[in-house]
Amino acid sequence: MTELLSKAFEELSKLPAARQDELALMLIDVVENDRLLSEGESRLTPEQRAEVDAALAEDGPYATDEEMEAFFARYRA
Repeated sequence: MTELLSKAFEELSKLPAARQDELALMLIDVVENDRLLSEGESRLTPEQRAEVDAALAEDGPYATDEEMEAFFARYRA
């Protein structure tokens, strides 16, 4: 484990247990996505990929505040 990651875990350990679990789920998700990408895979369906490509082609914000709140609400207990 790197020194920086060790420091991050040290800081995270000071948070309430519920928040630690929330962040742990997020980290596990990041690691899983990284593994899938390194293997040339993705969790996105072709339809989802098309939706992402269309959204990235648009000018302006990629997601509304409400959409971002809904996204992060999935990780809250």
